[in-house]
Amino acid sequence: MSAQNSGAAAHKKLNAQVHRTQLDKLSLFDASFLYAETASVPMNIAGLQHLDVPEKQREAFFRSLQNHLEDRVHLVRFMTRRLKYTPFGFDHPIWVRDADFDIDEHVKRIRLPAPGTPQQLEQLVARLHEKRLDRSRPLWEFWLIEGLENGLCAWYTKYHHACMDGVAGQAVVDFLCSDTPAIPPVPKHACGSDGCDVEDPGLMALLWDAARSTASQPLRSLAALPDIASAAWALGERALGAERGLGAYGQRAPRTRLNVAVSPHRTFAMGTLSLSGMRALGKPLGCTVNDVFLAVCAASLARYLGLRGELPRDPLIAGAPVSVRKPGDQSIRNQVRMLLTSLETQRSDPIERLLAIRDSAAIGKAVVADMASAGLEDLNVPGLPLAMGGLMRAADRLRIGDFVPMPFNVVISNVPGPRRQKWLNGAALRSHFPVSIPAHGVALNITVQSYLDRMDFSLTACKEAVPDVEMLRDFMSDAFEELWQAAGMPRASGVRAVKLSAAVVTQEAELPEPELAWEDVQQPHDRSAAG
Repeated sequence: MSAQNSGAAAHKKLNAQVHRTQLDKLSLFDASFLYAETASVPMNIAGLQHLDVPEKQREAFFRSLQNHLEDRVHLVRFMTRRLKYTPFGFDHPIWVRDADFDIDEHVKRIRLPAPGTPQQLEQLVARLHEKRLDRSRPLWEFWLIEGLENGLCAWYTKYHHACMDGVAGQAVVDFLCSDTPAIPPVPKHACGSDGCDVEDPGLMALLWDAARSTASQPLRSLAALPDIASAAWALGERALGAERGLGAYGQRAPRTRLNVAVSPHRTFAMGTLSLSGMRALGKPLGCTVNDVFLAVCAASLARYLGLRGELPRDPLIAGAPVSVRKPGDQSIRNQVRMLLTSLETQRSDPIERLLAIRDSAAIGKAVVADMASAGLEDLNVPGLPLAMGGLMRAADRLRIGDFVPMPFNVVISNVPGPRRQKWLNGAALRSHFPVSIPAHGVALNITVQSYLDRMDFSLTACKEAVPDVEMLRDFMSDAFEELWQAAGMPRASGVRAVKLSAAVVTQEAELPEPELAWEDVQQPHDRSAAG
């Protein structure tokens, strides 16, 4: 065979290999969460549910739960895949099947030391959440937490943000859980699958695919120009028009104790409001549930900073991630844009503040709609992964969050959750708390998730910036009660809607709270000894 024919055959074989593997490459947006991760900013998103598992059944429950998940994880796109990086940062990483997948590395047990108070659980979740996931394995882990004084178990589920956003995470919850106590058969369909099961493609196939992607980048960028131009035109019109305006996008966020470089350590607090109560309060005022929740957060933050003499004259700005998924899109990936809204913290009247937040959020939604179609989701520039990662590590070392201004002061996110009762492996889910990400310059993240008639919210913060995050949580319950009374709502139904739903899992314990020693809970139970 001639050298030319040999080269052509090799080229044909390489093309066939790339086509056969159907490389499952991360988009720029998904991969950016990998590049942004540092020792101080683990990019973990998580959920915390309370499970009703009888004490006598817990040994058998954990074993069957591992089996239940092991039978299903291969149907969820990222749960049995690990990352494979392109050499020299030539392109974004891809997902490949993890040939060494072991359920024991991902589904574990922990027991709280007695008495197992809600405060101890919050401390444990903070410590679990601040640990980065092992990138040599699929980027998720689940923990069954026992020893709670209320007799329930807790179920902590952690994923890397590169895998999915909050809406996609809810799709995974729906897939792994059921609508009845009966354990359903293993589904035949996959959750968010792209239809390919990617083997390790090899070095040459990776480089060839990266080269093809780089070569086609100008055409992809050109194809995106009309959408980008349309978005720019719409924003320009909005900025120049007196009637519409840019709302909070045209405001400057004041600096506060929340806007600093973060440490690796976290604080966490959880609480519950009534979904029907928030609807009842907002509807007569033309406000959504999200408007009411933003107002509750605003009042809590104003009180928290005001008590320290740190409330700025200018209003705080919230960054609110919103989904831009098209109807019917079930893909497991990140599809969000950041909505900016004023929190109107300079106002003292709770109803005036709520209405002003409503108006600001409405402008923010319109701006997001203008920008939704613009973007280069598959942008590839050789070396971009190395450059972005190096930039974030430098930002970590230099603590630029202490002096670089941010466009918003706090992240406040609202994720729609299940409207029906859910069961996991036959155990009823009693709550549905989200756990999210503080980052440099934005040391506090408040996220709420609906479940049945509950609005389960949590505050995840940098420990040095907000050491007393539970105070903010308590202020939020007070803020809702204040809003309820200011709106002239019937006192009994409104206040009880908050306090009783919160008391299910977050009531204060009468027993003294011991310090939680990490070594007391660090070691998971040995699965081999569980039987």
